[in-house]
Amino acid sequence: MRLIKKTLLFISISIFPMLLSSCSKDDDSSSSSYPKQVSITYSVSSATTASAVLITYKNEKGVDINVTNAALPYIKTFTRTVNKNDVLSLGYGTNTNQTVKLEIFVNNSSVKSKVFPSTSGALTYLFE
Repeated sequence: MRLIKKTLLFISISIFPMLLSSCSKDDDSSSSSYPKQVSITYSVSSATTASAVLITYKNEKGVDINVTNAALPYIKTFTRTVNKNDVLSLGYGTNTNQTVKLEIFVNNSSVKSKVFPSTSGALTYLFE
């Protein structure tokens, strides 16, 4: 019986520090960098059409903006304070199938880009 008590005490003492360390909060330096101010640039371009019927994007306040009959290339740049899990979005629409490239830049670095061979397309970017 005495051996069992010693063994249980030893196991308890050995496991307790592991439980404390496994329950501690991870040091995630990326989450501590929010909120942060960033430069955002949206780019819409095409080699097959000179305009888009509709361009939609989230502005510096996170509100959806619709621009009708926009000339291409279309470029919009602004500064915004973002939080973790904020989302940027950019989309377009045309009357006929066109090859259109959408690109989102954050602090002058491309974070999302895609070429769409259709009448519409959209991109989203999540701040993680």
